[in-house]
Amino acid sequence: MEKTKYTLKFINNGKEFEIPNWTVQKHEKAMVNALKATKDKELTSEQKENMLKFYIMLETLREIDDTVTIEDITGFFIHPENIVEFFNAVYYEGKQDIYFRKVEKSHQKKKKDTLKRT
Repeated sequence: MEKTKYTLKFINNGKEFEIPNWTVQKHEKAMVNALKATKDKELTSEQKENMLKFYIMLETLREIDDTVTIEDITGFFIHPENIVEFFNAVYYEGKQDIYFRKVEKSHQKKKKDTLKRT
């Protein structure tokens, strides 16, 4: 399956790029950086969640262009739909589908009572 190509004017001088896979390690790093950035600020939970999204995007975009800053991202992604779309593209890149299958148990026959009762 071919990966989607993206273009953002502030990444690699507007050249096309592919989004690298999102990993647990990158997620943890983004969470730590977002917590540090919002630590001493009075923000609503929604604002904190948005900052985490920005730091998740930043973590990926720095792999492509190490000059990108959080200000580049917060300044560029101002429309909510753009934030959601690009965040989803970053967050779900490399995700594998997991299927859980329920195994049906065979019905066991009940043992008949073999004792005689009087």
